Amino acid sequence: MSSSRAMNSSSAAAEPIHYQVTHETLYEYSSSVTHGQHLAHLSPRDTPHQTVLEHELLCEPAPAESTSILDYFGNHSLSFLITAPHERLTVTAHSRIAVHHHAPDALLAAQPWESALHADPYQTEALDVAEMRLPSAHVDCLPLSQKYASRFFTPGRPWLEALLDLTQTIRREFTYDPRATTISTPVEDVIHNKRGVCQDFAHLMLSCLRTLQLPARYVSGYILNEPPPGTEKLLGSDASHAWVESWLPQVGWVGFDPTNGKLANHEFITLAWGRDYMDVTPLRGVVLGGGSHTLRVRVSVARE
Repeated sequence: MSSSRAMNSSSAAAEPIHYQVTHETLYEYSSSVTHGQHLAHLSPRDTPHQTVLEHELLCEPAPAESTSILDYFGNHSLSFLITAPHERLTVTAHSRIAVHHHAPDALLAAQPWESALHADPYQTEALDVAEMRLPSAHVDCLPLSQKYASRFFTPGRPWLEALLDLTQTIRREFTYDPRATTISTPVEDVIHNKRGVCQDFAHLMLSCLRTLQLPARYVSGYILNEPPPGTEKLLGSDASHAWVESWLPQVGWVGFDPTNGKLANHEFITLAWGRDYMDVTPLRGVVLGGGSHTLRVRVSVARE
């Protein structure tokens, strides 16, 4: 995977911020589960701006078998099998992470957006970039998305300016509503209803960018949920969060958060990335038995 190679010198020199993250997932079943096979994307990854200092994943009941996996996108995941009968499953991830201040260099980001349309075939990241121009299972490249995106990507407009304008407009024009969508709500419905959550807004932005052949990937992670005095709490900070990274030559991947209308900076902690939500679902699996179930997720992100 490519890195963001150009940063403001003042940001690069700043001391990293250390975070403590706890992500707890609780399933309660109406009847006993005899076997459960699960896959967790709950291990933060090292990036050019982020270092994982400590990480542990605890399960109750304890797994009979577990296997660490490095997936196609370089994300760390854990596959585990539970064979003890249970009516309650708790999966808790504890992590300590150092995040450096970072921002794209203003001069490089002033390139016209059209400069991101073609990857250099001699660069090692060419395939990683090219596949993120394509539609995926949950991100259709729609005429409706292209029409929406064309408002921002006018000929010769600077790449960073256009990306930020799109990011901030989604924040203004769409309402954060956890009851409006499910994990399978299509992008077309999100555009029509103008409601959803961070996952929906990330899928919408991916659809807009990919319809223009701009490479963009889905990122899952967390944001700091302790706002400074006098500021509003960031949306999506009570659970795992999602945003978008887009690619520019000589800069690399840069993060944009359409839920909060801002660059993904040092307040953001990266878990994993892929084509859409299904590539990086925090926890999923299949169980034998169990009947109906309820799910509760609790996330805590705090500076040390």
